[in-house]
Amino acid sequence: MSETVRRMKINKRYEGQPCQWCGGLFLLGDDGAICEACENPYHARCWDKENGCNNPGCVNRPLQQLKDVAPVGVAPAKPTRPLSAFEMVCPTCGDIITGAYCFRCRNLQASEYTGPKQTLPEAKEALKYAIIGIFCFGFILGPMAIIKGTSAKKKISMDPRYEGEGMATAAQIIGGIVCLLHVVNLLVLVGGVASGGR
Repeated sequence: MSETVRRMKINKRYEGQPCQWCGGLFLLGDDGAICEACENPYHARCWDKENGCNNPGCVNRPLQQLKDVAPVGVAPAKPTRPLSAFEMVCPTCGDIITGAYCFRCRNLQASEYTGPKQTLPEAKEALKYAIIGIFCFGFILGPMAIIKGTSAKKKISMDPRYEGEGMATAAQIIGGIVCLLHVVNLLVLVGGVASGGR
């Protein structure tokens, strides 16, 4: 692995130039650190303190630290208000979340939930659209059933309090069949019109 910094005693080439971190001028014989990627000069102490280069486009720039994530081993703060039936506290960062998935720390606590489950209303709605689409407006309700079924399955997989994946899958299948039947029906109609015009 190649070095990211060249450590040296400041010579006449760098004497009098400013350190790119602190702005202090280099004196002959100071401990220096020259970035290998962009050639910016630094005091060795500044390079070590800041953990890399100050140049915004440089590959040796230190990674930005996340400021709003609770450190490992630190207990998250308790919520300041009562939680609703659909809210819980993320055990990692302490945020109040709806469902078991925390978008801040990307933490999924699905395996820890052992309470009662209810069927996701969106899964019921998707199945309703699919069944009605068999009889009327299938060209609209079929795609809606597929979209709502897919969305419901995603929500069910992210939130352990919901069930109804079977309903959502049935809505997707029935919606697909309804769409296929309407495409076939449309092709038959177009074929009939084309052959009738001859």
